[in-house]
Amino acid sequence: LAPAASRARIAVHHPRAPAPWRRVVRARFVPPIVPNPNADGAPSPKSNTSPTLPAIERALAPLGWKVGAERGYDETEHAYKIYKTRDGQKTLERLQDALYTTEERGCRIRRETQSMYYLCCDGVRCRLNESRQEIVVEVPCDMGSLKAIGDMCAKIDATVKAKK
Repeated sequence: LAPAASRARIAVHHPRAPAPWRRVVRARFVPPIVPNPNADGAPSPKSNTSPTLPAIERALAPLGWKVGAERGYDETEHAYKIYKTRDGQKTLERLQDALYTTEERGCRIRRETQSMYYLCCDGVRCRLNESRQEIVVEVPCDMGSLKAIGDMCAKIDATVKAKK
């Protein structure tokens, strides 16, 4: 084995060993884990024009609508309202007529269980529970603008409250 002085000299002159007079600076660059979808400069579909959940909640609170996942059926956030009704079948049929759009293949009223009926039209989901005499209406929060969501909720309110 070589004496300590010669070992130190070998280590200092080794090409990979840092020179004692040179300060070692390490780069602190961390590459992004998720790539930026807007790197090419195109605006994202959910840019500042789409409403936030607190803004939707503030706008719909006076109408009696809530924002969240009602009873844990779905994990996506949506606006929902529970209506008490005596004649749920007729109310569900009125909602079907009001929400139907021509670009859909159809929105049928389906029977889920003995007392539960389900309807999905124009992205709006309606569940009728005959035993409780209530209809739960869920409106998606990603309809575009706050005005579109508010208009849809007002349309549903008017349809449910209308007497035919």
